[in-house]
Amino acid sequence: MFNRLTNQEWKILIEQSESSSLSKLEFCKLNGLSPSTFYTKRQQLKETVTSQGFIRAEIVKNTTKYRIRPVGSWGGYCSSACLKT
Repeated sequence: MFNRLTNQEWKILIEQSESSSLSKLEFCKLNGLSPSTFYTKRQQLKETVTSQGFIRAEIVKNTTKYRIRPVGSWGGYCSSACLKT
C-alpha cells in the first residue's frame, strides 16, 4: 500500500540525504523513494522556504528623512530636498 509523506517527513528525508555520503539516487533507492518525486518535492519545499521570508522594518520617529522603498533590493534614505521635483 502506498503511504504519502507529510512535508515535515520530506524535510527530514531531504536533510538526511544532504548529510549522507550517498548519492541522491542511492539515497532514494535505500529509502524506497522515487528520484523524480524526491527532486520535485525538494524544489517545492525550497521555493516555499524562500517565499515565506521576512523583511526588516523600522519605526523612525521625529526625523526629516524619508524611507525610500523602490521595487528591488535597494532601500536608501533621502532628505525632503531630494523628493522635490
